[in-house]
Amino acid sequence: MAGSESRRKLAEWRIMQHRGRNKIQKATKDPVARTKLLSEIPSPKQAILHLSEADRRSALASVPAILSENPVVDTEGDQISNKPPHSFLTSSPAEIRNLIYHYTVGYPTCRKLYDYYYDQKEKARAKIELRPRSANTRVSRHSKIHLQTPTILLLCRQITREALSMLHCQSFNIDRIPPWVMGNPMPLPITNFISRPTLQTLRFAEIKISLGESTDFGSGKVWLGLLDDVLNAWSQHNCLVRLHVVFKLYNVTRQNIWFYELEDYEKLVEKLSYFEFKHGSRPGLIQWEHWVIDFAYAYKVGFRNPVVRVHPDPYIWQGSVIEWL
Repeated sequence: MAGSESRRKLAEWRIMQHRGRNKIQKATKDPVARTKLLSEIPSPKQAILHLSEADRRSALASVPAILSENPVVDTEGDQISNKPPHSFLTSSPAEIRNLIYHYTVGYPTCRKLYDYYYDQKEKARAKIELRPRSANTRVSRHSKIHLQTPTILLLCRQITREALSMLHCQSFNIDRIPPWVMGNPMPLPITNFISRPTLQTLRFAEIKISLGESTDFGSGKVWLGLLDDVLNAWSQHNCLVRLHVVFKLYNVTRQNIWFYELEDYEKLVEKLSYFEFKHGSRPGLIQWEHWVIDFAYAYKVGFRNPVVRVHPDPYIWQGSVIEWL
């Protein structure tokens, strides 16, 4: 059974839902309140990662040794000039190169990673259909996708160094559980889609955990399994500067759902807090955020006058595993 602190939080979430509904109801009757509400609702555009100067310096502090700017030495031991020959790298200003890296370098969304998995599965089935019947025609339900490195990171050391500096200032968002293949007791491991070394080199990450979505299975238990995969990789090694954790809380008034989900919420918070204490680079590594989801509206916890977001704001409503069924 959940502890008193978690039960107190659940009561706070229910109060927040009540306040949010009152705010929406007032806006439907009062034109002034409606105008004020519409002005307060954040834009549904993709959220931008805002970095302090300290966070930026921390993210760019470590560069792989192979990418260091050491001068080249010829076979006779004479030092060759550091100045590269005339090329795109020397003729284009840094601002122009950064704009190019901005459009060519970035972490994929979970949706793209999972779509790529299904594309590969369809191609594998198509190849099997062309094989003789005597050949092995089984397609493993646990097979990994073929992970690829962006081509721009394979061109030369200087481009890789500059592109990585841009990549390290971006956030990787885990906002969906991996595909849940029919017949499997749990979704596929997240490390089937993003490699452990990539997870371990992330500077900024965001995990959006949905709880209370279903009465048929516990959302918290599914997220506990995913979180174990991620934290196991980060416990071995991590370069995290900031970890943003967002809890999206559905059906907070449904006692039959939250009798179990509240226990899983405690376990999730405990795992994340222990990781921050044991393996975090600094105190306050994790930034917490809670949203109460009320159908087409979401209310941010922690404000007497709740911040409201409206569907289809992608910050809250990314989709679910139902998309792939």
